[in-house]
Parts: sequence; structure tokens; C-alpha cells
Amino acid sequence: MKYSLLVNIFFLSINIIVIQIFIPVINIEGLILIPDILIIFLLYIGYYYGRFEATIIGFLLGLTQDLVTQFELIGVMSFIKSLIGYCFGTMTIYYSIWSREFRMLYIFIIFFLHFYLYQFIRLNDISISSILFIKIVFIQ
Repeated sequence: MKYSLLVNIFFLSINIIVIQIFIPVINIEGLILIPDILIIFLLYIGYYYGRFEATIIGFLLGLTQDLVTQFELIGVMSFIKSLIGYCFGTMTIYYSIWSREFRMLYIFIIFFLHFYLYQFIRLNDISISSILFIKIVFIQ
């Protein structure tokens, strides 16, 4: 990548992280949910810049999110965001092959997978019903 492009992505990342930190918390039946703006930024990076960049930026954003918001689960968001960045970066390879509807379905499935994996790890010690778990994943 060009130097000016890296600088633009860096400053955009800082702005997105600040927005993510100050986003309001949602409380549903005693469970705290925080909307994830970083995944939308990761979708943008993966779609326009490719797989490698999205994986690296996903790891860095996930590590930052782990250190800032949830140090008890350190490494979880780094792993999940790297995986999701790789999946989003795959869309650039198949852009001309996949239809618009299939790309939207793919994005939805990746979002669902991201929040499913994260909530599965986060709520592992808490006894909740499967319906509430699916509600939490869909709300996010």
C-alpha cells in the first residue's frame, strides 16, 4: 500500500476506535451489549483493500478492542476480527463472480458468525436459554 493510503487508514481507524469507545451500552435482561462499529470498518477495508490488509487491520483493531474494553477476554476479539477480516477480504477476489444478493448474504453470514463466536465465548459461564442467545446475536 502507498504511504498516504496507510496514513488515511490509520487516522480513520483512530476515529472509528474513538467512536466505538463512546458508543452507548444496551442492556437486555441484565446482559450488557455494546454495538460493534469496528466490524463495519473492517468490512470496508476488506472490500476495498483486500484480504491481507483486512486480516492485519482486523487483528490490530481486535487487540485494541480487547485492551480497551474487555481485558478479561484478551485475545478473543483479535482472533475473531482477524478471521472476519480474512473472510471480508475474500470478497474482493470474487467480486466479479458473486452477484450483489450473494455478497449481501455472505456479509450477513459473516456478521452472524462473528457475533455468534464472540457471544458463545463471552457467555460460556452464564446459563441462558438458546432463544435468548440467538436474540442477543441477532440484536448485535
